[in-house]
Amino acid sequence: MSKQAELEAERFIHRAMQYLRSTFREQTQDTDDETLKNKLIDDCQTALKYGFDTESDMMMIVDFLWRLPADYTDRSEYEWVQDILTSEEMDNEMKIDALHNAFAMVCALQEDEQSKKEQLNDR
Repeated sequence: MSKQAELEAERFIHRAMQYLRSTFREQTQDTDDETLKNKLIDDCQTALKYGFDTESDMMMIVDFLWRLPADYTDRSEYEWVQDILTSEEMDNEMKIDALHNAFAMVCALQEDEQSKKEQLNDR
């Protein structure tokens, strides 16, 4: 890797860490810089594994991964993440849209279930 590429990579990591700290305050507040950097690098490697190689696409995937439960890969209700990421019928833009749409549906269903539970408890 050239010196220029190394500097650009370091700048990207720095900007991404700042983004994560500002967007996911609760999740990052007790995390030291080295641990956060390593988690970010792992998430970037996940993005690269699925063909997301531009900085903007990579950050969209990193942001998305931070919104999921930490153990999402072990939970059957999140199998759709892997299905979308490995889809050969979609390009990266379609995959990102599909991930966000599916996640919005999951969140809406979870909120609906929580609301129903609260209604039952209020009776």
